[in-house]
Amino acid sequence: MKQQLADTKEQMQQQLADTKEQLAAKDRQIEQLIKRPRTVNNTTTNRYVVEQHINVFGKESIEHISPAQIQALLADPVNAVPHFIKLKHRRAPGGVNNNMRIPNQKRAIYQVVVSGEGEEKEWENKAKGDVLEQLYDENSGHLEAEADEDTRVGLRFLDHQDKVKASANGEDGGRRYKEQLDKIHSVVTNM
Repeated sequence: MKQQLADTKEQMQQQLADTKEQLAAKDRQIEQLIKRPRTVNNTTTNRYVVEQHINVFGKESIEHISPAQIQALLADPVNAVPHFIKLKHRRAPGGVNNNMRIPNQKRAIYQVVVSGEGEEKEWENKAKGDVLEQLYDENSGHLEAEADEDTRVGLRFLDHQDKVKASANGEDGGRRYKEQLDKIHSVVTNM
């Protein structure tokens, strides 16, 4: 009986020593991981191949938006551009215009679909401000082309656009222009 207790005690001491050794090894691994620099190689993370039916950013289809819908948007000049972007990207059949996303709300980075090698398309990181400005410029230009100067609705929209462009050039401290970009960001975030 005493021999059995001595053997059991010896086994438990060996197990305790083994456990302490394993914990010490894990502590060394943790120390090494903490010391390792936290850099991310974006060249590998951006190589996500995109489905081929998705349009490249900036070359979206608007065939699904009727002229009546565009005229309805022009009636609300303050929200016309953000709502046009929402219609264009969110309601496109088959998701062909789902070509931008915000991978991390805390960072000022958008990802957009660009042409890659050969016929492939891939996600590319772009600065939030650059994407929002591009969205505003392209979509406001399209709506301006649709606005009829001979109608009250068209004239109100064009007048508002002139004020926003003046704001972008520094008038009113850029307040109107920033409001437009904020509304676009809100629409994109909720897509």
